[in-house]
Amino acid sequence: MKTTLLTLTAALTLAACAAGPAPQRPAVTEPTAWALTGGDVAPDWAGLLDPQLAALQARALAANRDVALAAQRWKQAQLLVDQSALRWTPSASLSANASRPVETQSSTRNVDIGGVSVPVTTSTGWSRSYGASVGVGYELDLWDRLAQATAAQRAQAEAARTDIAAARLLLRSQVADAYWTLAALRAQRPLAEQQLALTRETLELTRQRVREGKLLPIELDKIAVNLQAAESRLADLTADAQLQRHILALLLDEPLPGPLPEATLPAGEPPRWRLAEPATVLAQRPDVQRARLGVDAALAKLRVSEAERYPRLSFSAAVSTGGTRSSDWLSQPLASFAANLVVPMIDWQRLALQRDGARTELDTAALTLRDTLQKALADIESQRIEAERAAQQLQANAGRLREAAENERLAALRYEVGVIARADWLQTRSALLDAEQAQIRLQLTQWLRQSALFKSLGGA
Repeated sequence: MKTTLLTLTAALTLAACAAGPAPQRPAVTEPTAWALTGGDVAPDWAGLLDPQLAALQARALAANRDVALAAQRWKQAQLLVDQSALRWTPSASLSANASRPVETQSSTRNVDIGGVSVPVTTSTGWSRSYGASVGVGYELDLWDRLAQATAAQRAQAEAARTDIAAARLLLRSQVADAYWTLAALRAQRPLAEQQLALTRETLELTRQRVREGKLLPIELDKIAVNLQAAESRLADLTADAQLQRHILALLLDEPLPGPLPEATLPAGEPPRWRLAEPATVLAQRPDVQRARLGVDAALAKLRVSEAERYPRLSFSAAVSTGGTRSSDWLSQPLASFAANLVVPMIDWQRLALQRDGARTELDTAALTLRDTLQKALADIESQRIEAERAAQQLQANAGRLREAAENERLAALRYEVGVIARADWLQTRSALLDAEQAQIRLQLTQWLRQSALFKSLGGA
């Protein structure tokens, strides 16, 4: 026993001296400032969602299959973490055995086969023997190998949890986009129907003036083109509304054709959000969280591969008994205790390859994190630029809308006093309707950009 303990102590001491410094997390430089500055309030959906939209989002979060699948994957990853944690607890085993084909008596008799007497030996009686044993084993985590393996599983489970957040964030944005698109289509439809009716009347008046010789026939073709555009626009509004209903049906896990809410666009313009520091904002994005957890998992795996190169020490204890009678079980027990030391001396090449593979995985995870951070930053900056562009386009169209309204007012006055024909006034009225529809489309674009910006911020 003394020799064994000395050998064990020497092996562990040599292994501890050979152990190098623990692998560290790769350095990743994070952005420190935004390209665009300014803003009024912190990012928040409060006050931007009407009750209908909030209810639709809640229904989608409760019924959507993508969110449910992400939750199932997270539960599966959690089970793997629980299994990995069992390595810390002692392992128990129970075995039982029984045997009986042991000859105890024999007899010989002659059998007549084809007129020839052949001696045949038969056995009678059997001996029964039973046994049972109970054992327990435990590995001492000398180099943190078991702890790091559990840490790797835990990081992978947390990475799966970020998929739930990403699915919920995407779902909320998609429901809002479909709802607001339906609201814009609903607001444009009466304007498009009125414009179509005006264009048809303009075409009839123009045809009459061509017959009278007051206009050239080419003017009919111009109005016919406008009529075709108005009919196509109304058909597009109908088709787009059906498509958005189908999108909502899929998001809500409901049968087609899907719900048709009385949707309305929010009043006013979206707020200009004031963002926190880039590191704080990026840390809230699910894709950045997953990339960072990927680095954590890869780092833990590298530490496991380092610990695999050093000795393992485990202990086992067992109690066994047996015999031909039940009374022998208590009179003949046997207890044993063993310490097992495994020193991987001849397998260094394979272990070195495993360590190199784990180090490569860590480098890949670090590179993925850097790439994710840069793309996330570019995504946020791009969405802010697009939001500013939408605001400027809406402002520019507001000037066009004012001009169109003034032109229509003057044309109506001139038509009343007989200065211009009705067809001329109808064209100015149609131009006003066109500007109003463009205003609604630009309002929709502005809110869709706001939704995309909110999603790119990670739901902050």
